[in-house]
Amino acid sequence: MIVVGLRLALAGSLLPLSLPHVLTAQTIPAGVVADTVVVRAASPGVNPAVALAAGESVAVWVARDVEVGEPGVGGRPVPDAPVGAVIARFGDSGPFAWPIEPTVWTAPAAGRLAFGLNGHAGHEMEGEAVLAVARLDAGTLRAFPPPAVELERVENGVRARWTDRAGFEVDRRTLAFRLTTSHGSVYALGSWVPAGRSQVFLPLPPPVDLPPGVHTLAVTITDRLGNMAPPATIAFDTGG
Repeated sequence: MIVVGLRLALAGSLLPLSLPHVLTAQTIPAGVVADTVVVRAASPGVNPAVALAAGESVAVWVARDVEVGEPGVGGRPVPDAPVGAVIARFGDSGPFAWPIEPTVWTAPAAGRLAFGLNGHAGHEMEGEAVLAVARLDAGTLRAFPPPAVELERVENGVRARWTDRAGFEVDRRTLAFRLTTSHGSVYALGSWVPAGRSQVFLPLPPPVDLPPGVHTLAVTITDRLGNMAPPATIAFDTGG
């Protein structure tokens, strides 16, 4: 049996994801309404789907408890993914592996995002996968905590550290430094150092010509949901 389209709204702050048949702990922000998709191993050829508009983004959590009796029997829809893994298909596209981690996915066109398990009846799969699919409109995004970022003075510069608080990872490409000089001029700065997973170093003073006085450096970063961290700032003095 396939169950699609149950609607859930969770109250309170971060709570366990209370979905039918969920077998692993998950968290979802308060106020987020999600479609629930249940894929049962007993019906490997049936793929429940969620209809999406062009450009629509969804946040997806996965809880999976699937056992495979015969993993080596025959092929599977996605050869590079294990038998019993969650897979997806969008419109007429071929099947692809779906991450087990919380994921943000954007529809390239209007269509249906269908889910299934990577296998067939000969694999003797048992169990199910449960997915919560939240549509990321403006109201939903406000329910997710934004990432946090801070600046710390270190020898010869400043270190920026960031933390993902929503569970979908930050997009390090969005890391942005802004320097406001003592005369009010504003510069967008690169880091000049490859960003690590959770921090980056920036030399201070940065390699730009600055007037004397007190300057302000601000940094922010955006997560994969599209939420921006409140900027962190630090001041430094070039004398004069």
